[in-house]
Amino acid sequence: MKRVLLILAGLIIVIGIIGSLDFFVAAVLNSLIFIMVLGVVGYLIYYFFFLTESQRKYKRALRKSKRKHKNRRTNKEI
Repeated sequence: MKRVLLILAGLIIVIGIIGSLDFFVAAVLNSLIFIMVLGVVGYLIYYFFFLTESQRKYKRALRKSKRKHKNRRTNKEI
């Protein structure tokens, strides 16, 4: 009888820990998603409202140049 009660108590403890971890993981994941969305919104506000048109063109050209050189580097190695 004691063994059954011990197993039952252990089962309840394990279920409680799993439920607690589930809530903790969900809260951390929710926070990470919120921070990422906030960062994207902040970057978009910066990009569209604070950068001048010439700065945007420069950033676009820089990204294009980096992509071009990255592809060139990988093709040479192959």
